[in-house]
Amino acid sequence: MDSAGRDLLARPVQFFTGKGGVGKSTVLAALATTASRSGKRPLIVELGVHTSSAHLFGGPEVGYEPSEVSPGIFATRVQFEPALVDYITSRLKLRFVATLVARNHSLRRLFMAAPGVDEIVTLHRVAELAADEQWSPILVDLESTGHALMFFDLPTVLEAFLKDGPLRQVLDSATQLVRDPARSAIHIVTVPEPLAVNETIQLHRGLRKREGLHLGCLFVNRVPRTWLTREERRVVLEELAGPSADEPWSSDLVLAEYLARRAETADKCMRGLRRDVDLPTIALGATTEDGAGIIDSLADMLTREGVS
Repeated sequence: MDSAGRDLLARPVQFFTGKGGVGKSTVLAALATTASRSGKRPLIVELGVHTSSAHLFGGPEVGYEPSEVSPGIFATRVQFEPALVDYITSRLKLRFVATLVARNHSLRRLFMAAPGVDEIVTLHRVAELAADEQWSPILVDLESTGHALMFFDLPTVLEAFLKDGPLRQVLDSATQLVRDPARSAIHIVTVPEPLAVNETIQLHRGLRKREGLHLGCLFVNRVPRTWLTREERRVVLEELAGPSADEPWSSDLVLAEYLARRAETADKCMRGLRRDVDLPTIALGATTEDGAGIIDSLADMLTREGVS
């Protein structure tokens, strides 16, 4: 891994995206643990209705205000109404007036119906947290790959329509954050499986086309270990086809062959990723741990990779 990977946690804001089910939130939790171990004060920012931090760390429910979910690790959930209040407050300077405006049913429906408002207030909230300077790093858990592309498309799209005014000021502030390679980066999380790899390659190409975005690292999660050498696998197949076919231990040989085939598929996927995704790659091995043990195990792997 090159210096881009080793300096990963030095940037104040990190965005993470990837196909659903690849363990993105778990990787974020492991990165937050790694950051905390090195004396940093990480903050995980979650979007949408459901959050993962409380479940992963066994801590309290995560709300809009940052809270400690594990010693030295904090999390927050961006919710539309309080984020909208913060945004309006930044424009009106009077919080109680902003709260009244945001809770007005007609105005609230107008805000929610306006294209891009949700993303703008989310970007505003992230920029606000970054400006506070009490969190380092801020790890933003984006939703699906399609949402991530739309999320990063928004500033460019709206710049053509918002020529001036308070909304343009907020947009400019958020855009400066996203496009500053010294302050933020976008990372991709995947697993070494054909469907996930194909989507990852397409996502990488899509992000590369977006002007001004800075891509960080590719995290390949749940990389299976190699259980058998090529010669050992040949012997297993021969035994299954002949002498051991009906023996009690044949089920063990079938399992060994399955694990070897899975590792072979993962190896092909890794070669494809290295060929088509030109990012520093961090491979995280599959682990038999569960619960908090998974996070600690992944954090140990990240430390061995030089992430600190």
